[in-house]
Amino acid sequence: MMNLDIRNLVYELLPPHKRKPVRLAWLTSLLAPLTSLWDEFHAWRADMRVQARTMGQRAVLEGYLKRKYSLGLAFRIETFSDSMLWIPLLGESDEMMPSFPLLAESSMGIPFVELPLSDENLGRFDGVDFIVYLPSGANKTVIAAEIDRYKPALTTYRIEQQ
Repeated sequence: MMNLDIRNLVYELLPPHKRKPVRLAWLTSLLAPLTSLWDEFHAWRADMRVQARTMGQRAVLEGYLKRKYSLGLAFRIETFSDSMLWIPLLGESDEMMPSFPLLAESSMGIPFVELPLSDENLGRFDGVDFIVYLPSGANKTVIAAEIDRYKPALTTYRIEQQ
């Protein structure tokens, strides 16, 4: 945050031959209300910059709402994912391979990872694109208004208060 130093500003803007102590004190007292106005403007400008950069992406929207309403760790946005296994081609690199144990490794006592069947996660979302989990003290209508402001068109959501 840039501080507005009125005394230094007056000193720098006055010509050297007019920098008398009484004149400096008088002009500094005239411009003193600008410091509170500058602080308000600086807070408004920072908020407007955040709002201009906020979009409907899950991580950006979640960070914006956490920052604005001080929601903490209990607040989160969960998006629909079918969690299906992406199977790479044999010619692709090892980076594309799944990170869980394969069939040959499971004989060493490492358990298999459970993968959902097709549309198995769809029942939990019940036709919405994302679910917003709010802590018990948060205002549901205010958060819903903010989400409606930034979410993409034709995107549906549900709010669950814990």
